[in-house]
Amino acid sequence: MHVELEQRLSFCGNLPTLPAVALRIIELANNPEVHLNDVARVIAMDPALVTKLFRVANSPLYGVRRKATNLRQVLNLLGLQGTLALALGFSLMASSRGINGIPLDTEQFWRRSLLAATACRTLGERLGLKNLEELFLAGLLHGIGILALAIMMPDQYATLLDESGDRQLDGSAVLDVERLARLERVRLQVDHTQVGSWLLNRWGLPDYLCHAVAGSLDPSDPLVPEPHRSLVECVALSVRLADIWVRPGYWQNSPQIAELARQWFGLAAQDYVELLGSVGAKLPEMAELFQIKTLDATEIAGILDQAREALTVRNRQEMAALASGGHPPGTGVAAVAAADFLAERPVTVIGSSPPAGLHPQLPLDDEYVFDSLTGLFNRAYFEDILRRELTTAKAQNWPLTLVLVDLDHCTQINETRGQAVGDQVLIVLCRLFGANIRRHDTVARHGGDEFALLLPASGAEPGRHLLARLQELARQWEPTLGGENSLHITFCAGLATYPDSGFAESITAEELLQAAEEALAAAKRAGPDQLFVYGQ
Repeated sequence: MHVELEQRLSFCGNLPTLPAVALRIIELANNPEVHLNDVARVIAMDPALVTKLFRVANSPLYGVRRKATNLRQVLNLLGLQGTLALALGFSLMASSRGINGIPLDTEQFWRRSLLAATACRTLGERLGLKNLEELFLAGLLHGIGILALAIMMPDQYATLLDESGDRQLDGSAVLDVERLARLERVRLQVDHTQVGSWLLNRWGLPDYLCHAVAGSLDPSDPLVPEPHRSLVECVALSVRLADIWVRPGYWQNSPQIAELARQWFGLAAQDYVELLGSVGAKLPEMAELFQIKTLDATEIAGILDQAREALTVRNRQEMAALASGGHPPGTGVAAVAAADFLAERPVTVIGSSPPAGLHPQLPLDDEYVFDSLTGLFNRAYFEDILRRELTTAKAQNWPLTLVLVDLDHCTQINETRGQAVGDQVLIVLCRLFGANIRRHDTVARHGGDEFALLLPASGAEPGRHLLARLQELARQWEPTLGGENSLHITFCAGLATYPDSGFAESITAEELLQAAEEALAAAKRAGPDQLFVYGQ
């Protein structure tokens, strides 16, 4: 932030301030020796806040069997960070609603903030993170800079808000925050994420919140400390999820958002849909608790259906493009679109060029590393990776799943449709695998019609779940190639997992590979479209 603007903000007489109760709670939260009794005494000074905290604690969000009957029980349930998050949220909402003359639709602003907070917490639950209340607070405060600028410079900022709104048929406008940030940088030489981060720091809030707000639109900022990277990416993804519920038609961006979810967190398209559904299920409860008008059940269901359809359409387009040779192997439409979707942010993803499963440190110009048809790693190099990953798995005490995949009826396809059609099928399967694995997974061509997948830190059950989903996606795709009837694509898969399959620590990469080959052979004996896990 420019020194001149920072000075202007520092001495601004109408700089947003926090209610006394919220300020006191922040002070207590920064004290490592604070006791919940101290927090209870402060909160008790605000009866309205007490009532709201009781409502949250006794809501289905926390799933307690016995209702909290006193403030101490409420605070024990919510925890210090949860209490801080909710107290700040309720206090800021109440105080901002009482400000006259600002050009901002505060109802819409807090609706979007609450949706981002809900999405952030839900994402954290899905990823198994422990700091759920921190995630909620970061999502809630991500746009606080917009509120600050609207209060401090209402006349100048009104123009920016007006130019950044998507006009609706009823004459209202829904804010496009990314467009707003671009205009801010041109007109003010600073954007609301920077202002928000500065303001939170001034309020004495923790560093992780300041970084989360600063990176809420673009988490790639090199100044973000690595320990906070995942939290910042959680907020950045949640901000976009919130817009699906706030901005009409924004659900059309689901393919790009789903791609970001895959890049940052290893979530496949189905995981993204389930995440969106989980957020939608929580909207009515959150809206009631925070007294924010949101969508009704019919509207929620409609948006979910539209988001699913957008993903399905994009997947079909990609498959068709690849089948017709419209994109080179390893280049996905969604991956490229996601790069454009993050404003001015270069993105490297699995499934773009470099090829899926590529380790950045590897020599790109080594012709002996890659398969010439698919652009994936070849068998020899994959087995080198397998040996290194197995050594790492043993050292880190985490599982490692190896999957071998064999295309059903490949010989028949080549004989009846021709080699070129068979090659197209292999390329499309390559893209299917690359689009649905995590960024640290590896996929390779292991033989003529055989692929290998390596899933570090993934046990047998997650591996089985992934392969079952891939088989389902393949079955749903019925391409028309070579000008003839559509093809039905299926494949068999064999899985072997260290140590879930009963392997000793002394197992070698060659032995793990042999186990996967035996599992694949068992699957093929059972017939087409089968899946077998070694040792089960």
